[in-house]
Amino acid sequence: MTAGRRWLLRAALAYAAILLAVVAGLAHLHDSSRRMLDEALGQRLLGVARSTATLCDGEAVALATLDDVVGAVYLQELSTICAALVEAESLAEITLTDADTGVVLMTTSPALRVGEVDAFLDLDPAAVAAARGGLAAAGPLYRGPAGGAFQKSAHAPVFNYSSEGAYQVGVLTVSGSPDFFAALERLRRAAGLTVAVVVAVLTVLGIALQRIVAALDRAREAALRQENLASIGRMTAGIAHEIRNPLGIIRGAGQHLQRVLGQAGITDEVAAFIPEEVDRLDRILTGYLALGTGQEVPVEEFDLVACLRRGARLLTEELAAAGVVAVGPAESPPLAVSGDPRRLQQVLLNLLLNARDAMPGGGRVTIAIEAAPGAARANVTVTDEGTGLGAVDPDRLFEPFRTTKEKGSGLGLAISRRIVEDMGGTLDLRERTDRRGAVAVLSLPLAGTRKG
Repeated sequence: MTAGRRWLLRAALAYAAILLAVVAGLAHLHDSSRRMLDEALGQRLLGVARSTATLCDGEAVALATLDDVVGAVYLQELSTICAALVEAESLAEITLTDADTGVVLMTTSPALRVGEVDAFLDLDPAAVAAARGGLAAAGPLYRGPAGGAFQKSAHAPVFNYSSEGAYQVGVLTVSGSPDFFAALERLRRAAGLTVAVVVAVLTVLGIALQRIVAALDRAREAALRQENLASIGRMTAGIAHEIRNPLGIIRGAGQHLQRVLGQAGITDEVAAFIPEEVDRLDRILTGYLALGTGQEVPVEEFDLVACLRRGARLLTEELAAAGVVAVGPAESPPLAVSGDPRRLQQVLLNLLLNARDAMPGGGRVTIAIEAAPGAARANVTVTDEGTGLGAVDPDRLFEPFRTTKEKGSGLGLAISRRIVEDMGGTLDLRERTDRRGAVAVLSLPLAGTRKG
């Protein structure tokens, strides 16, 4: 694992830890706030229930359980008093039920009817049991039937004090206002929104950090590539003088051969290739030197189609000897690009020779040029029928001195990519999708569109 990937893994773990801490903290804050508000409401409801139960006339309530007229009139008065209390204290309801049967004796709730059993008491069994046992108690927060709204109630016993002693005649229930539960819901939503914002911010930071790490990795790779290419230039500088001496002799011999053939009345295009190719090799050598020294290379405008057709023709016989047929590029309107045509020709030769080596049993390599109307770039593809790239990372093949051939130098692709990049283009390798083989994709800006 590279240092960049290790750093990215640590950053991801730190991100997850921060996110977990934020979520846990907000969850704890929400639960604590809800618990404190719940307890505060419970104490408030319990105080109202106790006070109201104490003020109730137990004897009149007892008469009401016996359907006495006096008791019924008292309950009407009590209902009016409780309705005012509900409004004054911002409560949901106050209900008085029979201590034994749970039948509603008086209520301010439109959901309950006098004479019917209060079904809501079953939702708060512990607190109701305590109230029926003579102790006031507040119940927990719960939802109403069928997933209804949140509810919380306090229950207090109502006693009838007589000469025979005190006995319980009813249970007074006081329920909290829905506004309180709306506040709890707002608290929950605020906590959720905070988590979402924190997640979004951390996600943006994570993406930014990942891009920074990726950019640093690319910069590191570019620096390593530049260093390797510089070593190529320094190495080439040491042998350039020895190479150029025999090149001069070969050029002179080629010119002599042309004169002899001309005097004999023989015109042979191949003979003209000798001095031309010597000049091309000299220019290539100069280009290699420029890779390591930062020297400027010659730039001119030329026809990409003609350049590649001539380059393919130079290797026709050598490829044919290996059973390889080069097809294309087809005749097409000129495509003007800027750079050094001789160096670009060398790129094509490198790609064709690589394709030949990938097809030891022979095959076909196809050269195609595409440029959509109005497009600012021309794309050149060199497609072979060889063994393909396999499990090798295509970008690793462009590293200097890295090769999959037994006798390869590992310089061809590295120098080719550098030549193309100097012309403002790109050079990549990929697997064929229709069958086995590899495709080299060379993209160049058309003349007049190149930047820098």
